[in-house]
Amino acid sequence: MTTVVIDTNLIIAGRWNPGSSSARIIDMVLRGDIRAVYTADIKEENLYILGKVKPPEHYTNRILEFYRVSRKVESKRRISACPDKADNRFLEAASAGKAEYIVSSDRHLLDMKEFEGIRILKPEEFEKELKAGIPID
Repeated sequence: MTTVVIDTNLIIAGRWNPGSSSARIIDMVLRGDIRAVYTADIKEENLYILGKVKPPEHYTNRILEFYRVSRKVESKRRISACPDKADNRFLEAASAGKAEYIVSSDRHLLDMKEFEGIRILKPEEFEKELKAGIPID
């Protein structure tokens, strides 16, 4: 099964635009079509930022379910490859969780294109690959 790390910006984009690629990727995780991995730091950041945008209760419950079906990983390795130091947490989660992809709208990560064989794609690009049937397992 394809394993991904979902950046915080997807969680927020899914709240504001339920028809977006970001929301559909969250749906894929919830259905079990793909597996998401995360670290405690990522979950904490996501819930903090989500609380600041005050989503409706049903969306908060949706994200809590997202974390229930996703796999928590612990990174024992500190990575400093991204120019934005805070974004290294996504690289660490992807490495620890053996993810094939990081899905993000963050320019610092996207400019990297890949990290140690882990591809970094915009939500639309990731979704397009899945729809095109490109083997991503």
